Amino acid sequence: MVHGYTAVPVLNDQEQYIGSVTEGDFLRHLLVCQTTDLKVQEGYRLGSIVRRDFCPALQINADSEQVVTSMLNQNFVPIVDGRNALCGILTRKRLIEFLAHARDKKE
Repeated sequence: MVHGYTAVPVLNDQEQYIGSVTEGDFLRHLLVCQTTDLKVQEGYRLGSIVRRDFCPALQINADSEQVVTSMLNQNFVPIVDGRNALCGILTRKRLIEFLAHARDKKE
């Protein structure tokens, strides 16, 4: 947590978003395999640790209702294109800043 991230997106070899992984996911993995031995851990693939249902992505052309609904349940939303390639991350903070700025423009 040195950089303040609570989760990071995981991509496959084709740069497609497959899910996000958290520190808790790594800790659960260590509990299940019951070892912290580096050589043993090198035998595991990150894809086997990722919870694919955690922080589901939205398509880049998602409408505002989909974005807001996702943000009610997640702190961030990965944004993917038609190939499911990661385009970026939308955080709750950035969405709120955007909505506040849009409101200020209307006034």
